[in-house]
Parts: sequence; C-alpha cells; structure tokens
Amino acid sequence: MECKQCGNSLPENAKFCPECGAPVPTDDVVEETPSAKEKVEVVEAVIEEDQTTEAEEPVQDVVEEVEETKEETITQEEPVESEEEKAQAEEWYYVRESQSAGPFTLEQMIERIRDAQIKEETLVWKAGMADWQKLKDTELKEYLPTPDVKPEGDQWYFVDANNKQNGPYTVEQMKGLIQAHQIYGNTFVWKTGMADWKRLKDTELASYVMPEAPKQESAHQTFTKKPIYISERSIGLSIVLSIVTCSVYSYYWLYTLARDINECCRAQNKSGPGEPGIVVLLSLITCGLYGIYFYWKAGKVLSELEFDNGYRVSDNSIIMLVLPFLGLGIISMAICQSTLNDICRYGNE
Repeated sequence: MECKQCGNSLPENAKFCPECGAPVPTDDVVEETPSAKEKVEVVEAVIEEDQTTEAEEPVQDVVEEVEETKEETITQEEPVESEEEKAQAEEWYYVRESQSAGPFTLEQMIERIRDAQIKEETLVWKAGMADWQKLKDTELKEYLPTPDVKPEGDQWYFVDANNKQNGPYTVEQMKGLIQAHQIYGNTFVWKTGMADWKRLKDTELASYVMPEAPKQESAHQTFTKKPIYISERSIGLSIVLSIVTCSVYSYYWLYTLARDINECCRAQNKSGPGEPGIVVLLSLITCGLYGIYFYWKAGKVLSELEFDNGYRVSDNSIIMLVLPFLGLGIISMAICQSTLNDICRYGNE
C-alpha cells in the first residue's frame, strides 16, 4: 500500500505516512480480525490455562506436604541407622580352637573374660580394626582380672607326718609352728627358689628351732629312745604267698607282724600287742577271732608311737577291725605291714 500524497510505501495497518505525515484513509487500512474459530481456540486456551493454574495449586501443596513428610521421616530414621551401625561396630569376635567365634556384644565379652573363657593372649577383632590383636592390646584389657598381689617375703611349705603338703606360710608363721612343736628340725620344707625339699635344720629356719632341754635323769629310771631295728617286707609278695599256700604263709606273716610291732614298742618302752607265738597260737585255736582282736590292738599301739623327727602314725585300728568281718583280713595285715614299712623308712631319720 502507498501514500496517496507522496507515493511512499506504507507499512501495513499504518494510519499516517512516515514521510509526509498525511493520514491514511481508513478504508485503505486492512484490519485483520481473528476468525470465529481462532476466537474459540483463544477462549479455550484461556479456560484451560485457568483450570491448569487452579489444579496446580493443590498439587503443589500436596507435593510440598510430601516433601516435608519425607524430610521428617529421614530425620527420624537417621538416629536408628546410626545406632545400628554403632551396634555392629561393637560386635566382637575371638579365636577359639583356631576358629573365629562370634559375634558377641561387649557385655558378653566381659562375661567370658570373667569366666576365663578368653584370656589376655586370646586374639580378638571387631569392625574398624585392621587385623586381629591380642586382647591385652585392645580396649578390653581393662576388664581383665587383676593379678593377685603376692605377699611380701618368702612363702614356705612343709610336709607333715601324713606326707601331706601344707602351706604357704610366712617366716613368722613357720616360726610359730616350730615353737608350737608342730614342725621339727627333721621336717622337710621348701620355698620358692629352692631346687628341692630340705630338712628344716638344713635351711635358714634352723635358727628358730628350739634347742632341746637336757633331760634330767630320774633317780629311779633313765629312759632314752632307742633306734628301731626292723626290716621292710614286700606286701604284694606276702599276699601272693598267702594265697598260693592256702593261708599257711599268712600265719608266718602274722608272726613277723607281731614281732616287729613288739620291737617298735620295746624301743620306746611301751607294751606291745602280745608275744608273736602266742598271737599265732590263739588265732589258730579261735579260728581267727583272736587275729581280729590283734589287728585292732596293733593299730592302736602303732598310733601311740612317738618319733623325734615329728613323724606320726595314723590310727587305722577301726578299719583293721572291720575288714576281717568282710572277709578281707589279709587287707588288715597289708595295712599293718605298710605302717611298719613307713616306720622303717622315716621313724629313725
């Protein structure tokens, strides 16, 4: 389209000429109006936009609520996961018989330490440790039992008359036992550092041994203990010979028992159970009844013997009395012979 005044080309829908400024007749302006279809599309677009806007608002609210709930859930779950991880980190394992045992909680490990199921040299491991370590090198060492504190001074032991070990005792306690005449110079003693047992009189405790007061001679009689001269006898061989000879040898054995017991009593100026020949004869006449009495009497007499080295004989008289009634008279003879053998070994030391 051109300007009617200057002939200049006019832009579409121009109302004035840009060159001369002359107005452009309205008839010459072509107004493009939207068609009915376009108007309908515009209206539908506006309506759809409004509906979308209205729908997006509640959806956005729901999304925001979901996000807030998710954040709260995550916040609540974080401590739980942390506790589980911590619990796993506190699970312990240890080596038992070359195999891994576990997992165990700290309380279970402490209980096993107290029960001595695991010790300071046991290999242990838990999450976070690079390798297995000895228990004493880990935090568990504080639960190890405290070692017993050894008392100061030497700890002494001694063997009593029944060949039973006693102790430990301090030097002061040993001194008290010496003064109470419970241990003597010939008593075997031992302490840490000694290669073997020694007689008390050969150790540093010898200075505590009370010297014996000189015996005052009585105007009527002077008594001194004499050495006991008896010989040991094989108990097993005596039993075998008694069985093989149908108890004939047992009467000879009974004779030697009475003889040796009388020798022990004579050495200490005490009365014995009877003459050997009479003991055998009365046993034969009474069909063994007197022999039962002899066993009881022998046990009593032997238990009353005294020895300077502290050796004591146990009283087996009741046992030796009961066994013959059970058909085990030969066992009573064996007990009696065992006592005599011990006297032979220790009584004269």
